[in-house]
Amino acid sequence: MRIPVYLVYAIILISILASFLSGYYIGDYQFREQLYIKDSEIKELKMKNIELRSIVERSEERVLDLESERMRLIAQLENLEKELSGLISKLQVKDKEIMRLNYSCRECGEDVLELNARLAEIRTVIDRLREDKELLVILKTSPPLNRTEAKTYWNDTRAGLYKINPNLALNVDAILRYLDYYFDWYEAYPEDATPERICAWIFSYPPEAENYESAISKLRDEIYIVLVSDLVEALRVLEEKT
Repeated sequence: MRIPVYLVYAIILISILASFLSGYYIGDYQFREQLYIKDSEIKELKMKNIELRSIVERSEERVLDLESERMRLIAQLENLEKELSGLISKLQVKDKEIMRLNYSCRECGEDVLELNARLAEIRTVIDRLREDKELLVILKTSPPLNRTEAKTYWNDTRAGLYKINPNLALNVDAILRYLDYYFDWYEAYPEDATPERICAWIFSYPPEAENYESAISKLRDEIYIVLVSDLVEALRVLEEKT
């Protein structure tokens, strides 16, 4: 039995139409799947972008706070330096006055001994205040942001502090102990500074690097305490000798 030609054409046409529709729906399904994946990736990137912006904003706020604190400390240190210079001048005047009294009262043995004791005390305070001016230099300077220069800076600082106050030099030992950890992190700043790389670099901040900055803050705090204590002692001596 021979199949009519029109039936053959109909079957071929139906096959072609079925293949087309099948390919269309499969392609449409794959397109929708890819579109869904891309949409998910875009949403994820938007979330990361929001998170990175938040991190950058917090970092900028932290930088502004640190800069404000630095300016405040510089102003306080300048006032302290002026007070130190004024106290040294006043104490030197007192030193001369006591020396004149000492010479004029040689026949009064007890008075001479008392004046000599006062003179020694004033000279001791003057020497301490002169050393404090060297401590002010440490507070007013910032450590270098270069590993080699920072090591040289802190070793020189330790040598100077050891002559003035050995207890302060112990704090520099802690700074030197954590210095390499800090610069290992600092020097790892990504050259290709994309937000993702910067974010990863910020979150890689190790506890040892934080210990480096904490040790510097502790040293500055203890120097500040020494300066205030010496100022209080100098004022006490001035009031007693007036």
